[in-house]
Amino acid sequence: MNESKPASLRKLVLMAALQLSTVWDLITTLLGILLILDSRNLVAVSLAVIGTLIVVAFNFSTRPIWRRRQRYSAYGLQLLVLRLVWLMALVVDLWTSLTCNAWFIGSQQSYSVALGDLLGGLNLGQLVIVVFITLVTGVSPMLVGYLRDQDIDTLLN
Repeated sequence: MNESKPASLRKLVLMAALQLSTVWDLITTLLGILLILDSRNLVAVSLAVIGTLIVVAFNFSTRPIWRRRQRYSAYGLQLLVLRLVWLMALVVDLWTSLTCNAWFIGSQQSYSVALGDLLGGLNLGQLVIVVFITLVTGVSPMLVGYLRDQDIDTLLN
């Protein structure tokens, strides 16, 4: 019988932090889409929910999407399209999350939800924190998907 090794404290803490970060990414993606659409009607909320689910599904699937080598095969074109959609999902995720995080921090200074206006209203410290948090939360679902089945202690030692 193949016994699984118990998870280390390091893995539990890292995975918990990444999962919490992933929840924040979901929230900021959803709210960022709603901010950008500038509407709270049923269609806008539906688009935001569906868009968020698409983004997070592609983000979690990063490893399988990029694991396969493209080479000239019957699936080459489909794989290329899948990777392009993955890239678009990543850009949308970072854009909407950055918009939402910047709006949360600087909403008192600007009435515009344009990303440039929101970022321009932040001081340097706020900008660094908002960009850092957005990047870390943006890659958290990828890391959860990648590290879920990995032995983190072996990777880090």
